[in-house]
Amino acid sequence: MIKTDHISIQCPQCGHTEFEQPDNPKDDDFVKCNSCNFEIMLADLKEVGIEQAKEVVIPEAKAEIEKMLKKAFKGSFK
Repeated sequence: MIKTDHISIQCPQCGHTEFEQPDNPKDDDFVKCNSCNFEIMLADLKEVGIEQAKEVVIPEAKAEIEKMLKKAFKGSFK
């Protein structure tokens, strides 16, 4: 079972994970990193977050699938 249940989006400039955002943010609103003041459109930050999540989840999924396959075929090839 994949154990990742929460991934924080990191600022593309400094890696910090907290952003200042307007109330009721929309995709075309800008958010600002609380650490380095880097500003990015929310829609772009979401894309960054998706790419960052892929970097974590895909290796975990691959390892889990390999483990399941080894278990499923254990002893089949003697």
